[in-house]
Amino acid sequence: MNQLFHIGMAAHILGLLLLYLAGAPAIRAGRRTWLLDRLLPAPQELPPLALIIPLTGESPSMRQSLASLLHQPGVNFQALLVVRDEADPAAALVRELAGHFPHARLVVAGAAARCCQKNHSLLAGIRAAGESPEILVCCDSTHDARPDFLTRLTAPLVQGEAVLATTYHRVQPGDLRLFSLCHFFSAQLIHLLQSLPWFRLPWGGATAIRRADFLRHGVDAIWARGIVDDFTMGPYLQRRGVRATVVPEAALLTRLGGQSLSGWWRWWLRQLLYLKFCMPLTWIVATLAPLSGAALLCFTVADALRGGMAGWIYLAGLCGAGALFGGLCQRSIPAWRAGPAFLIMQIFTIPCFLATWLTNTLRWRGITYRARLDGTVAEISESTHG
Repeated sequence: MNQLFHIGMAAHILGLLLLYLAGAPAIRAGRRTWLLDRLLPAPQELPPLALIIPLTGESPSMRQSLASLLHQPGVNFQALLVVRDEADPAAALVRELAGHFPHARLVVAGAAARCCQKNHSLLAGIRAAGESPEILVCCDSTHDARPDFLTRLTAPLVQGEAVLATTYHRVQPGDLRLFSLCHFFSAQLIHLLQSLPWFRLPWGGATAIRRADFLRHGVDAIWARGIVDDFTMGPYLQRRGVRATVVPEAALLTRLGGQSLSGWWRWWLRQLLYLKFCMPLTWIVATLAPLSGAALLCFTVADALRGGMAGWIYLAGLCGAGALFGGLCQRSIPAWRAGPAFLIMQIFTIPCFLATWLTNTLRWRGITYRARLDGTVAEISESTHG
């Protein structure tokens, strides 16, 4: 039995190293682009673009992110910034930004009744854009963009190399607090997975698709019932033979600081619930990972109590992997902070993943959604919880 656990420990470390080797080049490409001053010039014959951004609330960081998304020199595009209602503080923010960016326009979507509010807002923005845009770009409101973001993201579509292009958002922790780093590592895990051929799916960043393909494949009908936008669209289009092209050089940047355990837990649980709702078979198979992790953790504790060394070597290996993964961050993270945070992230992911078996309810921005395992919304209710 001990030999079996030793094999499991070695397989865990080896799997992390292989994931690092597969995904690190893409993350480095995104980081390198952010550190360069040189911009990719926009092509002279760029098709009409529409950038749709759903948003709610207001904060200095959102103001900065929206300004960076709207500032795309050389690109002629319309920006539709969509809020639920006029009472949302974001409405006033959009009007202020529109004074500096004439191509930006406020769209009021109203409350969603059959899908998540984000999907409802995206569809309202697409309708408001009209029939003129050839390419639709959908993006969150909380990520910073480079001035050549739209040029880079849409390049595979403009060049006829892809139907669907996507990029991720890279988290840059503003501090070295434990759960800020846990958030960084869990987001990085998603980015690394996107480098695997069978997992190249839109998941937390920005997505570009030609409007004709969006409608021809019926993505609008999928969104009109869906619990999430990008992660609903990705597997659906993949089943129809459309695979996403990942553009790491267009990577967005999320500046995160002061994260708490509860804040990170809620975010991470939502990501894992999206996996459950949109890829239920993958979610079931993936459950083997936290179950195996729990078994290895129990063995590690028992082995240490017996005075064994295998468990300590395993924990040291995980911390070493954390230092390696931390080296991909855009800021310097000391190994003595990265290693333990990576280990804690792995440990806390076990109960977080297992919690997805206990609920079909997702809470976001004051609204509670109950979802089905086909990714559709079963029930919507107002909630006092974020």
